[in-house]
Amino acid sequence: MGSAEFGSAKYLNKKMKAKGLQKLRYYCQVCEKQCRDENGFKSHCKSPFHARNTAQLKPQDVNSYTDQFEKDFLRLLRLSHGEKQIEANKFYNEFIQDRDHIHMNATRFHSLTKFVLHLSKTGKVRIHGLGAENEDDIDVESGKILISYIDDSFESMLRKDKLDEIEKSELTEADIRAKMLQRQIAQAEKSDHENSEDEVDTHTNSTQDAPVGKLSLKISKPVSKGKVAKKRTNLFKKLK
Repeated sequence: MGSAEFGSAKYLNKKMKAKGLQKLRYYCQVCEKQCRDENGFKSHCKSPFHARNTAQLKPQDVNSYTDQFEKDFLRLLRLSHGEKQIEANKFYNEFIQDRDHIHMNATRFHSLTKFVLHLSKTGKVRIHGLGAENEDDIDVESGKILISYIDDSFESMLRKDKLDEIEKSELTEADIRAKMLQRQIAQAEKSDHENSEDEVDTHTNSTQDAPVGKLSLKISKPVSKGKVAKKRTNLFKKLK
């Protein structure tokens, strides 16, 4: 059988298989086998190999897959984006680029929406842009739901406290300029006040040090008034 012709569908399928770009829902985590399409996945599920591995699967194994999937998901979110917001579906596409990651179909979560809501309820991520009140109406895959990592570690709390102290104690450039301007104005007013006081003291001292001349008082004599002769009236003449 010859090799697939370049550019044909078979050739592209082989290239996709080599790069691990098949759909994740056609991947069997228990058997660690990637199927190309839905028919191949159904055939694999009916195979004795898959049935034998599934029979040996225990509930503890599903919990182990779930815990590992959640741990890897949060670790990549913390390292790549920190506490910044990012679309949940976009980040999930970044997460599944690793071919060796634990696939979601091996966990107890059957959709990304359920998984994100679980992380939000357990206080591990924040959900932004959640407008619907009913959880059944939430669709993470629509690209409108944003998530951000919640870093509640002891080191993170100490770092946040130090940053808050620095922000409170640190003066901005505008505050520094305003304080310098107020200081210059106060110094100028103080200098003007001192100069005015010096001028007043100088004027007072010059007035006190001036020589005092002799004072001469001239007292004028009072003008003597002449005697006024009183006219005598003869009362007997008036009676006649």
